[in-house]
Amino acid sequence: MSTQAARRKGADGPGMEGTGTMRIGRRTLLAGTAAVAAGAAGAWWWGGEPPVPKADRAARTEGQLFERGLIGIERSGWTRPEGVAAPWPVLAADLAADVLVVGAGLAGSSLALHLAEAGLKVAVIEARQPGWGASGRNAGHVLPTLRDAAVFERFPDGGKAFLDAFRKHRNLPYDLAARHGAAQDAVRSGYLNVAENAEAAAEFRAKSAWMERQGLLRIEETGGEELVRQTGSRLWTHAISFPDGGQVNPYRLTNAMTAAAARLGALVFGESPAIRIDQAGSRWTVRTPRGSVTAERVVFCTNAYPTDVVPEFATAFYPLTAYALTTRTLPDEAKALIMPGRQTLSQLPLDINPLVRDRHDRLILSSIPTVSSPEDAVWHFRNQLAWLHHAWPETKAMKIELEAYWTGRVAMRDREFPGVFQPRAGIYGLMYFNAWGNLMAPLMGKLLARGLAADRTDALPFPIEKPLAVSNQGKMDRIIRHLLIPAARTAQNLGVL
Repeated sequence: MSTQAARRKGADGPGMEGTGTMRIGRRTLLAGTAAVAAGAAGAWWWGGEPPVPKADRAARTEGQLFERGLIGIERSGWTRPEGVAAPWPVLAADLAADVLVVGAGLAGSSLALHLAEAGLKVAVIEARQPGWGASGRNAGHVLPTLRDAAVFERFPDGGKAFLDAFRKHRNLPYDLAARHGAAQDAVRSGYLNVAENAEAAAEFRAKSAWMERQGLLRIEETGGEELVRQTGSRLWTHAISFPDGGQVNPYRLTNAMTAAAARLGALVFGESPAIRIDQAGSRWTVRTPRGSVTAERVVFCTNAYPTDVVPEFATAFYPLTAYALTTRTLPDEAKALIMPGRQTLSQLPLDINPLVRDRHDRLILSSIPTVSSPEDAVWHFRNQLAWLHHAWPETKAMKIELEAYWTGRVAMRDREFPGVFQPRAGIYGLMYFNAWGNLMAPLMGKLLARGLAADRTDALPFPIEKPLAVSNQGKMDRIIRHLLIPAARTAQNLGVL
């Protein structure tokens, strides 16, 4: 099938996506839950469907769809105001490729693009359309950090090759967007971590000191009137800034990379879920409802939306539902007030109201939805609006309106690093990005493509693992949604946090 036949109708441009919603590490959650809950008592944060795991197939009511992050991508604010990207065709033939990529999110589209750049014959199948999963639903943060230095002790050469790659490519989302026609949708605006006291800021900087020492992360400190000029608020007195951080419209970046891969010869198909995989000698055949692709290597990039085709990928992570919302374009007086510096905003010590102000002068706010009513857009917007009024009291008299509210699924691990798996020879997985997806998914796709193209997966700068089922998949949901976030919200409302 020709590239033109596989291409969408319309132009080759991006048309019209981990961090995820909240930057909270697993150990921070486990350690912080008791402290936040105690403080509160004392004083007062995504593949496709179908097919989806069996547990998700019964999700049909509005509440169930929001609960499992399965609502239509047109509900995501990242698809507005430009609209949903033109669809790619359904796979309706039997094809062959060097590599088949299953899932067209940020990881899958980056992998396909870099494989195509290396001259390999690539096919991509997506159960819905590119960017339908986490890559069209996340909070839009570009977070240029790594969590835990100890993780790299298990890497080949102690992690030196990976850290060198991270140092070289930490601006990859901006570079890819600029190269492939989406420069306005990925902006190195800076990542501002704000605190109400010096101690919280100093403690946070100390945790990133190892990256600063190795030249992996640029850090600046600010405060006083300069911080007021950047944020428009007097709530915070100190800030740790990452100049290389910023924001991205992950849906548009995903679609820009997908279109670029197709221009280089990749065959891209939408509405073509993988329903079965069969071995044929040293090759694998993945079947969809109307066609198939046979390839030497198959890479599943389904993140928190796995299918049952490779069961191991459905049980090796902790799913967590998160939400995000966008306001309508801010009124002029709010534009002048809220984040005039346009940095991505994160609060210390616990970030439960991360904020982005995008190029359309909308606010993108995100957190974890309530257990009882994850579909309740009005309640969640009012909760965010109350926080906005606290940080910027002048906004109480301004007309700030809700534009879109949506949910999605986050994939968390026991280790604070994405998963690269090989359950069987020729089958790989690249997934579980938690809060780093907007940077780490494109980066990991690029690095894995390099190893596959050279047929040297043994030389990858990160380990390839066997996917192992976690002991209790609902654990993190219970800890975060049922305990930590309600306690933190209560503490916030009473001025404790």
